[in-house]
Amino acid sequence: MVMRSSLVLLALLLAGCGAGTGTQFPIACPNPGLLGEGADLTRYRPGGPQDLTGLDYDARLVSINGSCKAGRGERSIDVQMTAGFSVERGPASEGRAVELPWFVAVLDRETETILSRQNFTDRVVFGRNETRASVSSAPVSISLPVGANRRAGDYRILVSFQLDEQDLALNRRRGPR
Repeated sequence: MVMRSSLVLLALLLAGCGAGTGTQFPIACPNPGLLGEGADLTRYRPGGPQDLTGLDYDARLVSINGSCKAGRGERSIDVQMTAGFSVERGPASEGRAVELPWFVAVLDRETETILSRQNFTDRVVFGRNETRASVSSAPVSISLPVGANRRAGDYRILVSFQLDEQDLALNRRRGPR
């Protein structure tokens, strides 16, 4: 009886693997990641001390969410993604809104060459008496060419804050959080 049930189950599973219409395998996505040294952005009030009393805001890139689908003529992969941010206003913050500059870079996985880069600025508005916010970016669309010589796994997608030299030095000094 167990043998017969196993055969029926096997037949049903194999029937699902046929070349019937409407059956498609999921599209592979390039591997996304957060650039470690660029995942934090801390801003201080201009001319103020670079300590807690001079802190304007502290932001972190906390997540990347997205999906992929076949592009036109199946010669490309269309990536749709969002970035997640956690932001905390500091005691020196004078307004209820902060601007977060960030970017998405597409790299060749083998050579680490930057193939494309898109810059964004997201505005985070805090409510009255709010000091913390978690927000997601607007959706970002990327189209990546694929074919016989290039597959989704040949790409790498990195997300980071747009940092100046001082921001990068602070992140390196402080280390990952």
